[in-house]
Amino acid sequence: MMPYWRARLIQLNNTTVGNALAFNGFWALACIGQDAALPFTIAALVILVLATPDLGKTSLLAARVATIGLLVDIVLTRSEIFVFSNHAFVPLWLVLLWLGFSTTLVRSLKFLNRHLLLAALFGAIGGPSSYFAGHRFGAVEFGYELIPTLLLLAVIWACLLPLFFTLARQLYNEDLAHVSVHT
Repeated sequence: MMPYWRARLIQLNNTTVGNALAFNGFWALACIGQDAALPFTIAALVILVLATPDLGKTSLLAARVATIGLLVDIVLTRSEIFVFSNHAFVPLWLVLLWLGFSTTLVRSLKFLNRHLLLAALFGAIGGPSSYFAGHRFGAVEFGYELIPTLLLLAVIWACLLPLFFTLARQLYNEDLAHVSVHT
């Protein structure tokens, strides 16, 4: 039997709005707090993951998405497109951010699942916007001019988001329709 508190977390996170709010709060904690907020960011990630009904699939999707996302961020960092002060490598809070982001694919971003062109457009806008916001908060510096960096991120995210939905569909038996999400 599932504990009452976890059932309530799942119920809240199982709504489009609930998951969007939870992830955006998590994103703000990770990007604004960075290394200083790591204990809180880790705790928030644990809560975000526990608020999903299927820990096995959630964990597997998180591992896949985070691995791909981090590889991209590592290449961008090694290419000096991203510069993380006080970090030779990508910071731990960014690893946590990728893990947390994966929970949105079958919850708040689920509406993009069957529309990969729309997902590409959403990725081309949302991905660079997120990094730009992180840049404004001082979480990441750009090693090159702003506009070319954002355009590169738009191309990358136009490819990444449809790929992430493809991985989610494979894991959730080709269709995310059975993952109930309420608005």
